[in-house]
Amino acid sequence: MLISRIFTSIVWKSQNRFVYNNSRHFLSNLSSEKKIDQENPIINETNSTSTKKSIVEDNEWLWAYLRDRRSFAELTSEQKRRVIEIELQTLRESGERVPEVIPDERWTELLNLPLAESRKTLYGYLFLREVHRKRRAANLAENNLRRIESTKRREELLLQGKQPTNYPGYSSIFRHFGRQHEKSLREQLLLASARLNERIVIDCGFENEHAREHYLLNLVDQIQYLFAEINRYHSPSFVHLCNLSNHGRLKAEFDRRAPLDSLCLESSQSSYLDIFPQEKLIYLSPDSNNEMTTFDHDAVYIIGGIIDVSGKKPLTFGKAKRENIRHQRFPIDRYVKFGGGSGKTLTIDQVYNILMTLKHTGSWIEAFKFIPDRKIVERYSDKMQDKEHEYEKFGRWTGLNTKH
Repeated sequence: MLISRIFTSIVWKSQNRFVYNNSRHFLSNLSSEKKIDQENPIINETNSTSTKKSIVEDNEWLWAYLRDRRSFAELTSEQKRRVIEIELQTLRESGERVPEVIPDERWTELLNLPLAESRKTLYGYLFLREVHRKRRAANLAENNLRRIESTKRREELLLQGKQPTNYPGYSSIFRHFGRQHEKSLREQLLLASARLNERIVIDCGFENEHAREHYLLNLVDQIQYLFAEINRYHSPSFVHLCNLSNHGRLKAEFDRRAPLDSLCLESSQSSYLDIFPQEKLIYLSPDSNNEMTTFDHDAVYIIGGIIDVSGKKPLTFGKAKRENIRHQRFPIDRYVKFGGGSGKTLTIDQVYNILMTLKHTGSWIEAFKFIPDRKIVERYSDKMQDKEHEYEKFGRWTGLNTKH
């Protein structure tokens, strides 16, 4: 009701502003155009009538949309765009968090959202991204300024014959390792496993299942998070992206952030069935009835590249059945108990870390430590460790070596 009133006031404001501007223009040019108006009264009257008629026709659909509570999906693309612009202006004047500029790639998603609340949620998300982008640009400008000042100060010290820095390893063989050195060391760990054909496949063939754009953004984040904990493993498995379309939204998001060539992974449009032997493939799915017991070093494990918040659709299990691939699930229920309000879905980076920990330690207890504590009510492994500790204390007290 409030938004409809504000829409009405905005329409009245636009009409009054149009009349006010025309009156000012008329008064300012009254003296110079008086003769022309007297010679062509019919033309002027026709122009004013057509202008008023165009304004009424332009606003008629908007009045019908507000008065009759028409559905947003029934409007044309231009009308939807006009409604979104009015919503942005209304929310901005009322103090809501809306972006100043809507990115071009977001207009398609906005035009396909039928509910005003859904669009308002997206406005808030775009506002936060815009604030983050401005803050990042300010930080980059500040860092560039600091770098320029540091370069000038270094040149002045060199001209004076002084040491340009206080770093103790400046004039020795022990130099500071930068990000490029750290990246090269991380890639060396992955390249060794790539030569040994130890692969983890991420299936990117579920792009059409992500109706919302931020699901794809979250998926790219999870794939990039894989490299955050790689240094803790001696031989991490090489990552292979399969079914990645070169003209899809997922590839476009990778190119917008950082090209896939800069990441130490391999991407392909082909299916994993065309790259690896089918008897070595194992699809990890929470809906599988086959429980995984140990890590098979000869197998190629497949992780579904999908953000399934609800966890109701067995997409990965159905795909494994259709393609006649072996499927397994983690024995999570044997070691942890999830909370009532938290889902059992795991992110791609969590699944990768669980697999790598199981590969290096062979312990499910250590592997499931990558499941966040906020999702878990109880870890059964803690009880088992406490029980073993009690048996050890009893053995020391009685002088018996009891092991259960």
